[in-house]
Amino acid sequence: MLTVTKKAAAFLKVAKAAEGATRRAGIRLRRDAIPDESGKPSVGFTISEEPAPDDWEFEQQGLRIFVEDELVQPLDDRTLDVRDANDGLQLVFR
Repeated sequence: MLTVTKKAAAFLKVAKAAEGATRRAGIRLRRDAIPDESGKPSVGFTISEEPAPDDWEFEQQGLRIFVEDELVQPLDDRTLDVRDANDGLQLVFR
């Protein structure tokens, strides 16, 4: 199962608030259309009131998370965290 760190959850909660999302809204992890530098698909994040019909839904750190069906297996046993980058904080999978 995907684990979300306290720092990542706090970062995503701030993003939700900045977008004016409701408290019930969650973060949806979806396959991004543009692969990363390695050619592997990258993961995109959107704010969503409800999961898509085939999404896997769970809650961690007081944050609802919706994972696109195609990403459930690749993200299993991974951790979503944040790291300092040149232009601020960045979400990363470990």
